[in-house]
Amino acid sequence: MNFKNFQPIQNRQALIGAPTASWVPSVLSATNDRDSLPTGIRPQAQRLAEMPDRNSLATAIRSGIQLDSRDLECVPVAYRYRGIPVFLFGLEQISNSFGQVHIYPKCSVVNNYQGPVWISSDYKAARKAFPQDQLKPCPHCLRHLYSHNIPDVVHKDRFGNVTDIDWITYTRYFASNIFKRHSLVWKNGERPQKVSSVFTPENPKYNCSICQCDIKTSGWALNQELAERSGLPKEICLLCAERRARAIILAPPQASLRAATLRYESLAKQLGSEPQASWIIAEQVVPASWLPLIQKLKSLMGPPKVFQVIAPRVLAVLCWPNLGRAIIADGTKEARIPASYSVWRKAQIERELGLSN
Repeated sequence: MNFKNFQPIQNRQALIGAPTASWVPSVLSATNDRDSLPTGIRPQAQRLAEMPDRNSLATAIRSGIQLDSRDLECVPVAYRYRGIPVFLFGLEQISNSFGQVHIYPKCSVVNNYQGPVWISSDYKAARKAFPQDQLKPCPHCLRHLYSHNIPDVVHKDRFGNVTDIDWITYTRYFASNIFKRHSLVWKNGERPQKVSSVFTPENPKYNCSICQCDIKTSGWALNQELAERSGLPKEICLLCAERRARAIILAPPQASLRAATLRYESLAKQLGSEPQASWIIAEQVVPASWLPLIQKLKSLMGPPKVFQVIAPRVLAVLCWPNLGRAIIADGTKEARIPASYSVWRKAQIERELGLSN
């Protein structure tokens, strides 16, 4: 198995059915403003709010629904509605802004906005539902999006016009900041679904069908039922699943890191030697929650080695031995950090680089 054959993030695949626009205001959040809704809107909003089919609501949210801005939650990298990551458009109280798509709550255009707004979780579906409005990203939000260097998230036509923002890929990069809990799966438009465990409970008797990692313990192979629900092969490791599913699969940070370490050790053993320092390899082997940090560090530092033991029971996920620098997981105990290293915790350096609060 060669590390070069890995695929850090698979290109998006069109899984979207034909959307239809739906007028759905804040009644979905069970607000008390139901009587104030326009007569033409109220019946359809009530019908949609009462629909038991999760897929119907998901389709509506992907295409676009209208609500009050007070029904939204803000996290640093996105908005949430009922736990669902969404972007905004259709700010009716700001002139010439209906067609602008806003991703970041700190965007100067929407920072203090209050009033009716449209939301969606699928850029291409929203554009199809609102062709007359010619939806396009807000310039401020687009610049901020580019600053993260996320592969394959922005798609353009030959004239340079943005035709799609891959919302699954974007959400995957910031899943640990967007979702409140771990051990969950999220499909576009649906509410996040908690799962008892993302892993197969027993010791698997198989290798990962994608990377061929061979691990003789538990805590690395994706729960097979969850794999089927996510459109993945049954026999797949967590790291390959994170990168390939057209859904978000989120494991607890320590469990995800353990799975990544086991997988790396297995693949390094198959190669017969430890890989050299490389950003490409780092992208391929760290948990998905570390990818935003890697993209930021690429332009600031040389390539790191990965999963290096720098002291007893202290694992550096990213390490520059020649510089005496390392980045460790947040749960590492302070007393064990060696004095010979300048060590950052993941959360600390993410704050310094503007990736979290």
